[in-house]
Amino acid sequence: MQSADDRHPTDEVLERYSMNRLVGPELAEFEEHLLVCESCQDRLAQEDSIRQQVRDAGAVLLRHPAVAWWRLPKVAWAAVSVAVGLLVFAGIEWQAFRSSTPPVVVVLQATRGTEGPSPAAARAGQPLTLILDLTDLSQYSLYKLEIVQAAGHPVFEADTTPRNNRLQATLTRGLAAGDYFVRVYTPARELLREYSLTVGG
Repeated sequence: MQSADDRHPTDEVLERYSMNRLVGPELAEFEEHLLVCESCQDRLAQEDSIRQQVRDAGAVLLRHPAVAWWRLPKVAWAAVSVAVGLLVFAGIEWQAFRSSTPPVVVVLQATRGTEGPSPAAARAGQPLTLILDLTDLSQYSLYKLEIVQAAGHPVFEADTTPRNNRLQATLTRGLAAGDYFVRVYTPARELLREYSLTVGG
């Protein structure tokens, strides 16, 4: 592929990669570009953030029973009409939302020797996408990811599927200023690796 500044993958390619639908030479070419292109790293983080928000919203809707809308009184009909209107508006604004400021991408990599995983820095309150290097770790189809404050209080937990020997997690609200540890566990919750993360004010 040409250099990162010459040509960027299309939105369609980016979406397919985010959905794990990019394969073969096209996948290899995209990942080679992604390693050196900060712009596309930001675009991918934004794409993943949007998908996570859609999944979160869907989970909320599934917790509420379906309503027979034709049996609702007129006032409720009005509320349903407003809700439908908002959904249509959300669809129209989808592209505008995608073009907004993306989360900051922080790559957490393991260092060689006895130094341990290298520390990384981020800014407080800013959407944040963490990409964790799984080099030299035991391979599992699912990992448990945890972020704790320096004092050990957990602030984020998730079950994450690896992709290309990496884990990725997006925190749409970011983190407060302080020092954190990002921990990767086996499905049985055995600690595999701990990364340092500093969030500035």
